[in-house]
Amino acid sequence: MNIREEIAHLSEPLAQFTTHPKNVRQGDVGAITQSLAAHRQYRPIVVQRSTGHILAGNHTYLAAKSLGWENVAATFVDCDDEQAVRILLVDNRANDLAMYDDRALAELLKNLASTPTGLDGSLFNGDDLDDLLFRIEGTLGEAYIANSLAELKEDYDKADTRTMLFPMTVADYTDMATKLKALRDEYGEEDNSGILKRLVNAAYEDIQRK
Repeated sequence: MNIREEIAHLSEPLAQFTTHPKNVRQGDVGAITQSLAAHRQYRPIVVQRSTGHILAGNHTYLAAKSLGWENVAATFVDCDDEQAVRILLVDNRANDLAMYDDRALAELLKNLASTPTGLDGSLFNGDDLDDLLFRIEGTLGEAYIANSLAELKEDYDKADTRTMLFPMTVADYTDMATKLKALRDEYGEEDNSGILKRLVNAAYEDIQRK
């Protein structure tokens, strides 16, 4: 039985479930909606059998509802209300404690970025990869850059896109990130490259008029 068949086997009516009333986690329903739309459901939600309250996957449930799904894959746990709260908390806390191997993550994202569909369906974008690469180089310094230079150059030469890095102080970075987000929202741009092109072109045209 493959994962699609297994998920289908666990399909249950969405209407019989409710988000847990004591769930204090604020998840990104929009991001999960993108994931479900791109990949469907690849792991079941976890539900307290006696109440129908969701212990793990509250925001997956909300995302599925927003997509108009009538069924979701679900597994059931027999537990009392106190243990249900403990399961709810430990599931969220375990995610909080998780960390990335930044170098391995950067390699995965670079490999995906070089494919025809780029980073679509990963919930990462080019700006995330730029920030990650900058953080790695800033943390690991010259040794990492020297060891990786040949490989990075080869990947860079093959890629259809190019990356610009702009070192700045933490204060300037925080200020710039806030303003760039406001500009992305205002102009409907998906990433910072669109905003940068707008600003540079406007400044260049201003110079040309002088």
